[in-house]
Amino acid sequence: MEHTSDGALAATAVSVLGTLWFAWTVRHSGPRSRFLPIGGVVLGVVVGALGVLTTVRTWPDGTSVTGGVVSIYAAALLVHGAVTRFATGAIASRYRRAKAAAKDADKASVTTGKSRLHLIPTVVSVSTAIQVAVIANTLDVPHLYLGAAAGLVAAAAAWLLGGLLRLVTSPRGHRPTVALAHPLTGLLTGAVLLATAVWLLLGTA
Repeated sequence: MEHTSDGALAATAVSVLGTLWFAWTVRHSGPRSRFLPIGGVVLGVVVGALGVLTTVRTWPDGTSVTGGVVSIYAAALLVHGAVTRFATGAIASRYRRAKAAAKDADKASVTTGKSRLHLIPTVVSVSTAIQVAVIANTLDVPHLYLGAAAGLVAAAAAWLLGGLLRLVTSPRGHRPTVALAHPLTGLLTGAVLLATAVWLLLGTA
């Protein structure tokens, strides 16, 4: 990393991703466990604000961010988002078709393709880890590659733990698969992202 401001900017971007994951997890958590992702959102906002302040403070010292770099990153982000959206849509397509074909009274009991839905947060989590690697490459922050690797481990760990818990716990209502995979993946991914952001900020101090 050549410029301190680039590390701070990377920390800000990663903290935003972590905050979004925690915010997404809130709606997939139960009333008693919701305080965890809410706390993550608050912490993410604080870390993001510190990242912005550090970026502004160190920006005059130099940065690798140019118009060309921003354009390349924006293009990569659009392509990456489209691929992720296509992948998650393909996973959910069978369930959506079955639900659309069912009568209104039977929609809640549709199970065709539903077992695949727990893969969606895992795919998005892996996609987020790839995005972190893209940020590392764009801003030339090598340490961030470790955060991307940790994100991949978090995605795999959440998927495995969710599968284990689905075997030993009873289904919750009509969401036997997503009820566990969503909050687990959100919490682990958000935690890894925020920890990575804090680590980068400490490196700029």
